[in-house]
Amino acid sequence: MVILASLLARNGIQFFIRLMLFLSLWILVMVFRMIHRKKTRKRIDEQTKYMMEHTKKDENGKYPWEYEDSGRHVWDKKDIK
Repeated sequence: MVILASLLARNGIQFFIRLMLFLSLWILVMVFRMIHRKKTRKRIDEQTKYMMEHTKKDENGKYPWEYEDSGRHVWDKKDIK
């Protein structure tokens, strides 16, 4: 019985140590993802702002992607009516 108790206690401590390692690794990954997500969102917003400033509008004041799926685009050679 003492041998069984010592084996269970040893395995329980190992399980606890492994669990703490996995939890600390999980917390570290989640913090890294939160920080990286903010940086990525900021970079995407800056790129979108740059793109909007440097994209030409047509005579109606619309960007090429603002037209519905009618096939009309600024870069088409057809007249936009």
